[in-house]
Amino acid sequence: MKDLKAIKITNAEGQESEIKVITIIGTPDEKKKFLIYTFDDKAENVDIYASVITEENDSYVLDAITDKSDWQLVQKAIQKLSE
Repeated sequence: MKDLKAIKITNAEGQESEIKVITIIGTPDEKKKFLIYTFDDKAENVDIYASVITEENDSYVLDAITDKSDWQLVQKAIQKLSE
């Protein structure tokens, strides 16, 4: 994946917005990648989100993280970032 700083996303209703990329991490076997991001990186208290990210047809698809071990990996990464 390219060196991403921001991604434009379109929700199910067709509304477009921009998310700010904090980091992208992967599973040890590199089969899955996770995007850790925020919508507003200028706020005093930043809400952090995470999704599975895949590249399809020159665009990115974000999906929910459903696997417990994937969530644990992402939570550890967010904890390290907040230190």
